[in-house]
Amino acid sequence: MEATTEEGNFREINIEFLAKGGDEGFDIFYKTDSFGTEKFVKFASTEPKHQEKVRRLLEEGTDQDFYIHEEDLFKYYKFATNALRAVMADPSVPVKEKTEKIYDVSKGVMKEFFDHNSSEKILESSEEVMEMMEDCMSTAEMGFHGIAEITSKDYYTYTHSVNVGLYCMTFGLKRKMTKNDTKQLSLGGMLHDVGKSKIDHALINKDGKLTDEEFEAMKSHANEGGKIISGMSCFASNVVRMAAEHHEKYKGGGYPIGKIGNEIHLFARICKIMDVYDALTTRRSYKKALSAFDTLIIMKKQMASDFDPDLLQDFIRLMGPDL
Repeated sequence: MEATTEEGNFREINIEFLAKGGDEGFDIFYKTDSFGTEKFVKFASTEPKHQEKVRRLLEEGTDQDFYIHEEDLFKYYKFATNALRAVMADPSVPVKEKTEKIYDVSKGVMKEFFDHNSSEKILESSEEVMEMMEDCMSTAEMGFHGIAEITSKDYYTYTHSVNVGLYCMTFGLKRKMTKNDTKQLSLGGMLHDVGKSKIDHALINKDGKLTDEEFEAMKSHANEGGKIISGMSCFASNVVRMAAEHHEKYKGGGYPIGKIGNEIHLFARICKIMDVYDALTTRRSYKKALSAFDTLIIMKKQMASDFDPDLLQDFIRLMGPDL
């Protein structure tokens, strides 16, 4: 082990994704706590000469947590996606294990963005990760039930974002949409709530119902999300519109504009269904998760005016025996 200690901003990583090395090198640290003082000690780097140390650690197993410098996040996610490609190409790895690994990387990307105010550039990693998930799911013909098995059951903005992306992807695959449309739909689902990065964390994490004033502040996330994705200039317009329009209601009364029916982009109408479905089937500190069956009853009976009725009926039909 290295004796050097360093200070700065560090992020916890999954060292498993660093086993195969890569083109760019960066340092890996572990954390110590001596007399109440937290230090980060260099363990290794990702350079080839240090890879044996990483491989040995993975073979032996460890409960030790590992970290990297904040500025190396982009390099880390490049390593992670390379590692995922190797996993995807290995026929001996079960499909569920593949999807779980992709889900973990997706969560990491979104958690960095929402919880640590990381640069919007990190969202670009989501495109490659979701492409791998689509390849995995389409090969395995995984349905909504399979997605429900790997998604987090606790509600956080970052897990909800990934969940909605996966539900959108599943809907696209089940509906036999084109590969490009399915890709855009899943990306837009994953990025639909990026505008919440501009909302006060205390408001985002509040238990219970928002006051009228708080709700007005929360509503701004739709416009903000559209601006963020549009400003990145690397995502298609339908992804932008999913962020901006996923709170519009089919029969009016939604926000931010109050669009009606087909004025709302098709992908945003799909996203709204998946957004509500995941929110209701996920537990929070102040409410239990509802079953898929109870959720769809509420959506069809109590919230029918919010959704495109044909799309909602398609969703219910495609859920099929998963209910």
